[in-house]
Amino acid sequence: MTEQIKERFLSVKRKLFDKYYSFLNPEQREAVYTVNGPVLFLAGAGSGKTTVLVNRIAHIIDFGDAYYSERIPEGMNEDTIDSYESLLDIADGYDKEELRELLLDLAVDKCDPTKFLAVTFTNKAAKEIINRLMVTVKNPKLKEKAEPIWAGTFHAICMRILHRHGKLLGFYSGIQICDVDESKKVISNCLKELNIDEKKLPIKLVQSEISRAKEKLIDVEEYSQSAGNDAKYGQIAKVYELYQKKLKSSNLLDFDDIIMKTVQLLQENKYEREYYQEKFKYISVDEYQDTNKAQFVLISLLVGEGKQQNIMVVGDDDQSIYKFRGATIENILSFDKIYPESKVIMLEQNYRSTSNILNAANSVIKNNPHLHSKELWCDSEVGDKIIVKEVGTQNDESKYIIDKIVSLRKEREIEYKDFAILYRMNAQSMNLETMFAKSGIPYRMLGSLRFYDRKEVKDILSYLSVINNAHNDIKLERIVNEPKRGIGESSFKTAKQIAEELNVPVLKILETAHSYNAIPLRAQNAMVAFAKVMIGLIEDAEHLPLCELVKQTME
Repeated sequence: MTEQIKERFLSVKRKLFDKYYSFLNPEQREAVYTVNGPVLFLAGAGSGKTTVLVNRIAHIIDFGDAYYSERIPEGMNEDTIDSYESLLDIADGYDKEELRELLLDLAVDKCDPTKFLAVTFTNKAAKEIINRLMVTVKNPKLKEKAEPIWAGTFHAICMRILHRHGKLLGFYSGIQICDVDESKKVISNCLKELNIDEKKLPIKLVQSEISRAKEKLIDVEEYSQSAGNDAKYGQIAKVYELYQKKLKSSNLLDFDDIIMKTVQLLQENKYEREYYQEKFKYISVDEYQDTNKAQFVLISLLVGEGKQQNIMVVGDDDQSIYKFRGATIENILSFDKIYPESKVIMLEQNYRSTSNILNAANSVIKNNPHLHSKELWCDSEVGDKIIVKEVGTQNDESKYIIDKIVSLRKEREIEYKDFAILYRMNAQSMNLETMFAKSGIPYRMLGSLRFYDRKEVKDILSYLSVINNAHNDIKLERIVNEPKRGIGESSFKTAKQIAEELNVPVLKILETAHSYNAIPLRAQNAMVAFAKVMIGLIEDAEHLPLCELVKQTME
């Protein structure tokens, strides 16, 4: 094959791909085409990041490294290239599906959907990626298997791994998560057992300190050593140790444990580590600027060393806002140093805002130190100017907002539903609500107590958790007297102590409460009755559909 044929083929192939992805801008197309090796994808606000993420995964599934590969199909000749070139003249009116079928014949090193790992910042983002892929990709494996692409948050991905391999860390099957409120309850119990005054060592402080330690992968032993002779941190170290023992005995993890334990599992077990390194040929991580140390180490373990390292991280150092929660901006700033072969692609075209908004944002962002240099731009209208208004009081602020809404409605003939007011703290809403009520303007509050934070929802989920895992003494404590059934805190504490001495679940002690004189007779009867109900539900769970089990449990 002559060099001329090769050059003509590569040129026309890439032009056909550019036609196929004509809905993307040049930088977005480059991100889609860059398949192999580490990639740092700096996506400014409103730059079409999710669109690029989805199309890149779809591209690798359908076409592999077809764009940049210099591999020439067997039998390629002048006539075939002529036919390809003729398509360029009519490609604008060409059926996209037919063009796709042609490009499929040029695929190089396509990837099975199951070889992907897409880590997202929210479950909603993961679902959006999966849903868009189902529409974008024609690969039958996406239809045949239930969610063949591992797409989810760090916690969701880690829980999938821990459910499969948790036994290696000494957990039973059916590991469950201890939420923030339950975590506080456990810490409170630890403080009481250790005779530590909650006023001198507040629960919230202990919880935050343990959380920070786990985000940095500091285990109990290391924390105890670092505490040294410091009295306060020495006490926290004791609480940390007892807290972990209680979670483990109930087959529970708190949110910070989920990533930390997965890191521990992969570090300590070579076979499982190499299995996942082999499984995930391509890894993408969204919102990389907001990752912490534990998340960084986890991704490094999954990527592995000395391998092809097909990792793409997406983020924007200008949008890093979670330092207070342990995020380390150095993860994104040093990516191209950790992976020296990495390619850096910037998306700077904004599709969401007007020029005035972007100019204001750029003028603020340019003052950020040590960041990758980029500047957002758009080809949309200039837009209204930004107004900064200084007022004397909260009442003045609310009055200004209401007057502005009234005047804009008259000027532009728009409706109340076209306005949104954002505030930083829930406490700020009261003044606005009062002024709206006085002015007669209808309004709707968003972001009140979340569904899963409601007491009744937590109660029913706690019942279901115990049904699923009889060792879950923490969830059991929440529901044992909810609704009231005559099992007081003191009686339950006695049952817990007996359970700890015998090394059995507390539910087992409740079932046989009549055998223990230390428990008051009235409480014994209530405990046995309650245990009978729970054991009946556990048996029902073996054959009832979930919806029926929930109804029966509530009744």
